[in-house]
Amino acid sequence: MKAIAIYGKGGIGKSTLSSNIAAALGGMGVRILLVGCDPKADSTINILGGRIKPLLEVMREERRPPKERFCRVGFNGVSCVEIGGPEPGVGCAGRGLIVGIRYLSEVVDLQGFDLVVFDVPADIVCGGLAVVVKEGYADSALIVTSDEFMSIYAANNLCRGFLSIGAKVGGILYNRASESGVACVKRFSEKVGLPILGKVPSSDVIRDADRARKTLIELAPSSPITAALFSLAHSVYMNSFSIVPKSISEEELEDIFVGDT
Repeated sequence: MKAIAIYGKGGIGKSTLSSNIAAALGGMGVRILLVGCDPKADSTINILGGRIKPLLEVMREERRPPKERFCRVGFNGVSCVEIGGPEPGVGCAGRGLIVGIRYLSEVVDLQGFDLVVFDVPADIVCGGLAVVVKEGYADSALIVTSDEFMSIYAANNLCRGFLSIGAKVGGILYNRASESGVACVKRFSEKVGLPILGKVPSSDVIRDADRARKTLIELAPSSPITAALFSLAHSVYMNSFSIVPKSISEEELEDIFVGDT
């Protein structure tokens, strides 16, 4: 069994990529579990066509619920779990994630899957959100970024966080790729020592699929963007690269965008 945790700046399309990677690999016959770790509990919507009751909410109703109460199978045979979060204004999302993942690992046979994908909120400053890689539930992390400054800034902060806890990262997923921005992402990847595993262009078709609560793999299987997603999914699944990344200073980060390397 292989397990990865996908991190990235909020709003960068991390959950969309995670669900499409899961759907693509499911269609290839890979036994896959997608675990949403965001308190919004929206990582698996496009696989299931709607929301699933989060594990932490189910656990508030029943202390040790069976997996049938919180695990569902969706498109292309992808198994789905949402960890969820505490009630609004009460408790810590990171601490709730720790409780949920630990229980999940007790009652679900993770070894029965070929790949487990954890879709994790971006803020690794919270120790609870780093638990997925820190405690070894995932073999390594992947970082989603676009070529916008704030997205790469967030990616660099993630590298700094992974470096501080000694967590390994397998590479970068370049989302909303553009011809004008690819050089910046390449410079960043070289400086932090991480390969770019694949890129997916920005597209209205992806947004249409999100609005329809479907993966693009399901909605538009013959789209060129779908082909890019299949390529990315294959790269993610086959990737064996994994290192503790470097991080760079803010001055170096700014230099990436002015080409002063």
